[in-house]
Amino acid sequence: MMTTTIKRFLINAVLMAVTIAAAIALGSQAPKLLQAWRGNGHHGNYSQHVANQPQRLTLYGTTTCPYCAKARAYLTGAGIAFNERMVDTSKEAEAMYATLHENSVPVLISEKKYIVGFNEKDYAALAAEVAQQPK
Repeated sequence: MMTTTIKRFLINAVLMAVTIAAAIALGSQAPKLLQAWRGNGHHGNYSQHVANQPQRLTLYGTTTCPYCAKARAYLTGAGIAFNERMVDTSKEAEAMYATLHENSVPVLISEKKYIVGFNEKDYAALAAEVAQQPK
């Protein structure tokens, strides 16, 4: 009788540990899975983010984000003209960024699409799209 109770307790403890480990593993991957499902590109009318700006692309970022620094370096190195909006140093940039309802940077945005995160291939494709659009 005692052995059965101990076995049942051990089985339940192991099942609970496995369940907790699986929940932690899935929980930590949930943002990546959601991003993969949603994709990086968001389509719509985002013209207010480039209106009255010298360039047709705007990069929202922060001064402390290493991915923002990589995005800036890539765009500059590739000769892609962009407006830089730092959401941690400009209240106006912060307010405009807030209209996107995103919670991470960098965000590269054109009149019709924006990309969350930094990906050279996606940035190059968006820059090529913008270059083909009439001014």
